[in-house]
Amino acid sequence: MSVIGGGKAPFVTPETVRFWESVEREEVLMPTCVQCSAFFFPPSPICPRCTSRKIAWERICGEAILYSFMIAENPWPEWGSEGPMSIAHVELVEGPRLISTIVGVEQSPQALFIGMELEIAFRRFGNRKMMCFKPQKMQVTR
Repeated sequence: MSVIGGGKAPFVTPETVRFWESVEREEVLMPTCVQCSAFFFPPSPICPRCTSRKIAWERICGEAILYSFMIAENPWPEWGSEGPMSIAHVELVEGPRLISTIVGVEQSPQALFIGMELEIAFRRFGNRKMMCFKPQKMQVTR
């Protein structure tokens, strides 16, 4: 997912329009390869695993693991938050890793941890709905 200009909502391309439309509906669809069954992100007309052009769109389950993160002390104004905001690298259950943010928890290294089980949450970023993540309800602590 490319962000055009610091603090701006991601740029919608012909390859990503279906993804962004599904996020707006809070029903996230991602491309999957018909040939090798791999989910992948960002969306592309070609499977990055096997180079097949047979691509389908499937709904993801919405669960992920926190792979890595950092805390931004001064988040972009579009988040509508004055305090710190996490920038997180998450790994979806389906396999793809993507950059997002964690919400619904204190934004500190004491509250966030690698391996934290997450689920999708949706928040506004400027005029666009964004896919974020929050800790799963039944969270095992470190």
